[in-house]
Amino acid sequence: MKTKLLFTSLLSASVVLSGCSLIKGELVRQSKSAAENKAKTADKAKISDKTTSENNSTTTKNQNSTDKVYGLNEEWIVDGQWKLKITEVKTTPDRNKYSKAQVAQVVLIKYTYENLGYKDEYQDLFLIPRTVVDGAKKVSEIYPVRSSKYPEPTPVGAISESTVGYGLSVESDKIKIYFEQFDYNAKKMQKATFEVPVTK
Repeated sequence: MKTKLLFTSLLSASVVLSGCSLIKGELVRQSKSAAENKAKTADKAKISDKTTSENNSTTTKNQNSTDKVYGLNEEWIVDGQWKLKITEVKTTPDRNKYSKAQVAQVVLIKYTYENLGYKDEYQDLFLIPRTVVDGAKKVSEIYPVRSSKYPEPTPVGAISESTVGYGLSVESDKIKIYFEQFDYNAKKMQKATFEVPVTK
């Protein structure tokens, strides 16, 4: 009986930790893919003075839009690409005994996103927080817990509902969550900042 319980515990831990590893691996793959696409686009670009002026105007607008800080249940919309909102950030007593991370608090970030038209030759839309900053202004890492529901590549027209755990260095009343994603054909890096309360 003890042997069976031990085997079950080890199997569960393996599944949780492997899910976390897959997420980290996916982030690295996305960065490399986006960089390659951006380089190809830059090599082909021949911009006239008029187009340069238009692009500068567009860039200014986009830069201004990234200054916005979104709150709970506010939608970050990239026209024709995707929309995303954070629906809840709450603490959890769950701890992973196989994790070596020293954390003061573990939070579950729940968010949803819909693919409005994003297409990529490598994979469908995949959005996950790029950075999470706690109340001490320290960057937090993904903390694997059983209640996590990691995002999956999402085709056009589909909706992803995800829950990802993060370990914080201090107990925090609110946190900042940053998303980054190249839009279709890696034409532009889209960014959004959320500042949301932590429910205990």
